[in-house]
Amino acid sequence: MSSTPGNRRQWEELLQGSIKSPERWHFLPHEIVLMLFAGVACLRVGFAAGFDQTNSLLFLVYLLFLLWVIGWCQLRPSPSRWRCRMLLTLTISGLCYFSLKDAVPMMQNPNDLKSLNWHQDATLEQWDILLLGDFPSKLMTLSLPNWASDLLMVCYFFFFYYIVGGLLYYLLTDLRKFRCAVVGFGTLYALGYVGYMLMPAVGPYVELEPRTGGWITDVGGAFIVKRSNGVDVFPSIHMAASLYLLMFDFQNRRIHFWWVLAPTVGLWISTIYLRYHYGVDLVAGIILALGCWWLTRWFAASQLCVEVEAECEAYERKPEKIHSES
Repeated sequence: MSSTPGNRRQWEELLQGSIKSPERWHFLPHEIVLMLFAGVACLRVGFAAGFDQTNSLLFLVYLLFLLWVIGWCQLRPSPSRWRCRMLLTLTISGLCYFSLKDAVPMMQNPNDLKSLNWHQDATLEQWDILLLGDFPSKLMTLSLPNWASDLLMVCYFFFFYYIVGGLLYYLLTDLRKFRCAVVGFGTLYALGYVGYMLMPAVGPYVELEPRTGGWITDVGGAFIVKRSNGVDVFPSIHMAASLYLLMFDFQNRRIHFWWVLAPTVGLWISTIYLRYHYGVDLVAGIILALGCWWLTRWFAASQLCVEVEAECEAYERKPEKIHSES
């Protein structure tokens, strides 16, 4: 993934003059997918409930802000701006998640926002039986001691450490690896949101009631239900994102991979045991993770990656060159 001397020279020649519009704009795969998602979400809410609706305007703002962030970075593609670009893209993705709470009901049934007849839980239950038999339902109704339920709830919350801490390590230590990680990670989330729009569901806990256990299970369960956007079931991003980061760590941070393997497997089990996901959600999550892992490997070996690194390295070396000339 190293840049070539020729590419570095081209960007160094560009940097000697005043700031001007780059000859070529570099849009990364996850940015394209996220922009497409935001545009489609804006149009779907607009056509269903009106383009004057707040949610339609919100997705338009996300799209325009993402374009601004990309342009701001391209005008001076320094390492610090690239880090900001990646972080702001992830921030926009997170805002999209919460905006889906009100947007999806408007897409599905704008005349009766309180109706739940558009939820696809029944379909996902049928897919569970068809693909996995009664195993998911047995795990959902399995009775374990309170300490075991609490342990699985801790594993479920481990997800939030992994998606923040796992990426933060690469952000602070290696911009090149961080950029590659975000390409697949950001694409994974954007495609997951598409699943939320097409197959919105609340999860098995509504029919079976929330899992009870020790105080960790009870408090954690109440927190999750309140923070959910109400449609985040298919595919399981808990499965997809954690599996993707595991594969990335296996290649780039092997020791950390072994440390997080056990709690991550516990996380996968907890998603069904705690009644937040159907088994088929995890199957879809595995497919999504593998697809985004392939995308990351493609990007790492692509000419696009070489050119992005070249422009970034050129700006990183610019202060040294100015100092030597003075």
